[in-house]
Amino acid sequence: MRSEKELGDKGVEFELINLGQVVHSVHDVQVACKCEASEVIKTLLMIGESPIMIVLPGDKRANISRIKEFTGEQNLRMAKPAEVLAITGYSVGSVSPFGVSPSIRQVADNSVRALGSLFMGSGKNDVLIKMGQAEFNKAFRGTFAGISD
Repeated sequence: MRSEKELGDKGVEFELINLGQVVHSVHDVQVACKCEASEVIKTLLMIGESPIMIVLPGDKRANISRIKEFTGEQNLRMAKPAEVLAITGYSVGSVSPFGVSPSIRQVADNSVRALGSLFMGSGKNDVLIKMGQAEFNKAFRGTFAGISD
């Protein structure tokens, strides 16, 4: 997996969790991993002048107005499933902030910084990545901002 390769190349400590089932929602991940919704990381793709990857905890909602203000993009919309796959190489529900083109701008909500453990997509629908906060900070190449409700 590209996400696994990128994390390994950066010397990041992480765990791959093979679920043995496809997960479709934050709740599915919570049940499978016995974790809080806030520890489940959602990775969304928005389309403006260029693609923007939005990273936020599972208990938060993206605030489009704040994202527009922070990025300077006024014509943002959620990417369609086919666009997500074409741009990231990952299908909706498995998108990882790792292993994607460096040309994709990444913005994570400030609340991600407060999490101890993070569970996120790996690029495969039945495998998650688990890592600690320090390792996420080491690996994440984007910026942080207040972009959620």
